[in-house]
Amino acid sequence: MKLVLTAFLPFALGYFLSFLFRSLNAVVAPALRSELGLDDAAIGIVTSMYLAAFTLAQLPAGVALDRFGPRRVAPIMLLATALGAVIFALGQDVVTLSIGRALIGLGLSVALMCGFKANVLYWPMARLPLVNAVMMTFGGLGAAMATRPVQWLLVDFDWRQVFLGLGAITVAVALYQLLAAPRYERGGKGRLADELSGLMGVLRTPLFWKAGLAPTFSLGVWVCFTSFWAAGWLRDVAHLDEPSVGVALFAISIAIVPGYFFSGMIVDLLQRRGIRGGRVLLVYGLLFLAIHVPIALNVTAAPKLLWFAYVMFGGMSVVCYALVTRAFAPELAGRVNTTLNLICMLIAFLVQAAIGPALAWMEASHGLSRAGAHQVVTVVLLAVQTVIWLWFASSREARDLP
Repeated sequence: MKLVLTAFLPFALGYFLSFLFRSLNAVVAPALRSELGLDDAAIGIVTSMYLAAFTLAQLPAGVALDRFGPRRVAPIMLLATALGAVIFALGQDVVTLSIGRALIGLGLSVALMCGFKANVLYWPMARLPLVNAVMMTFGGLGAAMATRPVQWLLVDFDWRQVFLGLGAITVAVALYQLLAAPRYERGGKGRLADELSGLMGVLRTPLFWKAGLAPTFSLGVWVCFTSFWAAGWLRDVAHLDEPSVGVALFAISIAIVPGYFFSGMIVDLLQRRGIRGGRVLLVYGLLFLAIHVPIALNVTAAPKLLWFAYVMFGGMSVVCYALVTRAFAPELAGRVNTTLNLICMLIAFLVQAAIGPALAWMEASHGLSRAGAHQVVTVVLLAVQTVIWLWFASSREARDLP
């Protein structure tokens, strides 16, 4: 129990905040439109600043994690998030909101990776997929909190007060991490040149790309939709009103929890029966590709159920972090995880920033309906992911990940 309270829970709460902040703009978007006059393209750009800063921080953060450990890195980064929340709460224009959102993303860029690094340090490597999966269920709870519960808060408080309150909670979690987490024995004694050399070694390893590109690419698309554009689809294609969108987002965000949890549990159980983790990961990828088909067909008969399946199956590929990490030395865990996360968040940023302008362009230049434009976007994303997963499937090394 002591290990859970000191080496697990402090970083799990950091990831809870990461997903909460990541998903929050989808719910406060109507308030930003009405109060500040922002259109969908502007809100999409502001929202994507989280992912932009998140992405840029991954490689240096990975080096810092392996050099200094999660206890020293995580609290400092969360303080940057708290500052960003305050700036966002005070914002009156796109520039200020973007700066605040970028600081939030920067601070939370290693929230999950700190947890993963702590798991490598303090739990048996054989159980890493399961422990990581339990860690990530906290992200699902954060995503759920960012939906209907936030809508309830917005009845009595405005969006600025919500962000200020979250800033205070973030400071409290940073203090918990600093005071409770175990010290990192290495203490930053390694040479920085050696840390960078280790990072380059990861990037030059073919297995890293063969096994890691497909799942992290799909996870990037998944992050984009779960954090913002699923709400747009529910409004534009399913034609749900705002209260119904909030209920739907709450329902589908709950799907993150079984998606994350069972992804690790299934791998853990099947590995004991001699089934390779890479083969299970491939099945997860195929399930995620399959659920794109009804979305591409604009099936609206049961939108909550459809997106519940999308979120659950998409989240299962997150087990790739544990599987790929185990193919490298434990001291490289921070760099391996953050480099995988770099790919994921880079894709999420690019897709999230591009969808809004793409929808507007298809409507204005080609006369497509909003629903038809969403259809084109989904088909393109499905085609690209299919090609990359075929590359994964063609690699015996990737399929045979232990």
